[in-house]
Amino acid sequence: MCGNESECLEVAVGHGGVMARDSKTPRRTPVRFTAPAWREFLHAVTRGELAGS
Repeated sequence: MCGNESECLEVAVGHGGVMARDSKTPRRTPVRFTAPAWREFLHAVTRGELAGS
């Protein structure tokens, strides 16, 4: 998922849920989401609730 070439979110989906990390900081531990939490995160982003956070 990339807004432009310098703002990418790397996402991996597996049996344990969804792992996400900022591509600019690949050595940091990814954030783990359950499937329902990931869906809510995506809805919040779509609604603009996280803008500027």
